Amino acid sequence: MNSVIVRYAEIGLKGNNRVVFERKLVGNICSCLDTNKVKYTKIFRPMGRVLIETDDQCFCLKTVFGISSFSYAVNAGSNIEEIKQTALGLVKKKITAKTSFAVSCQRLDKNFAMNSQEFSREIGGFINDETNARVDLNHPDVPLFAEIIEGCAYLFTERTSGPGGLPLGIEGGVLVLMDSPLSLLSALWMMKRGCRVFCFALKSINIDLLNEFSYGGKIDLRIVSDLKEINEVASRYKAKAFIVSDLLNSIKEYPFVLPVYRPLVGLDKKEIEVKLDEFRQRVCQEV
Repeated sequence: MNSVIVRYAEIGLKGNNRVVFERKLVGNICSCLDTNKVKYTKIFRPMGRVLIETDDQCFCLKTVFGISSFSYAVNAGSNIEEIKQTALGLVKKKITAKTSFAVSCQRLDKNFAMNSQEFSREIGGFINDETNARVDLNHPDVPLFAEIIEGCAYLFTERTSGPGGLPLGIEGGVLVLMDSPLSLLSALWMMKRGCRVFCFALKSINIDLLNEFSYGGKIDLRIVSDLKEINEVASRYKAKAFIVSDLLNSIKEYPFVLPVYRPLVGLDKKEIEVKLDEFRQRVCQEV
């Protein structure tokens, strides 16, 4: 059985509220998979992970905020002999007697019969006997990873990084003034902090990039004739702040009743473009 293991970082620090963040993340993951027409049979939340049962590698998850990384994995079950054969099948075409490999295990289920080191030695020794490939724990040519989840060993060879942050929509809403392409980074950073963003502008501007990361709710652009109009709708959106893209040499005053934040004030235009390119490279890019 194939699955995608989804990992998160910040959500794990949320204590008693953790389940709320996890559920929001799962909802956004479902929105992403449905939007991209990815077929899956089940999504569930074992401790510390989200598991998706699917035959798709789900590269679209690269644009879901709240995900730190994910891996396409094989559920090898709990029988150690079956796990050995599955592990060998995963790496056999990639390694030879001239290449190196390493087995790394993370045991999320502490009730599993072996601890992480014992598991890694058992699987690694078997692969070594079958292939004569040498073990290199520091810089292996072929890494093999295992995560023990709910009594089963999930095996994989790659990790794909996610955008990190918090699940979109978990922290309420903010209003964003879209007055230049640089404003896209302001909006994306607020989205990464879990905020829903409501975009306003004096003239039309392309915000397609924002909607590539907006799983859980579409983002629209509202054109206004005067910035003071935004005050009239702020309470309707229950927004907590107003976000602008001022730089240090272009700070302005705004007629807003909400607190004004300038997340780009410490950057120059070149740095902003570099960071925007990092977001753009996540869109529709498979590995």
